[in-house]
Amino acid sequence: MSGRIDSSGKVDLTDPLNLSNKVLDENVSRKKWLAWAREEGCEKDMLLLFAKYDRLMRLATSEKERSDIAKLGVFSVWKLMGGGGELYVDGQLVAKE
Repeated sequence: MSGRIDSSGKVDLTDPLNLSNKVLDENVSRKKWLAWAREEGCEKDMLLLFAKYDRLMRLATSEKERSDIAKLGVFSVWKLMGGGGELYVDGQLVAKE
């Protein structure tokens, strides 16, 4: 990752050179998201999202259904975190603002 910085002093996530192909373990991602939510004062909302999508995953009957539920879950977390930019899951564009 080159880490190119835009004029606001943030990493430009619209630049493909700044994106990593590394996929974090789900537990690592959840811990990071929960830490962010705690700092932002929306920890309860994040925990409710986790519970909702964990329940849906338990009820899923096929891999396709699990994949779709996972995309919805990541989208919900993305929206809670303010959205913005593009959201890719498994190499597919899921959302764009």
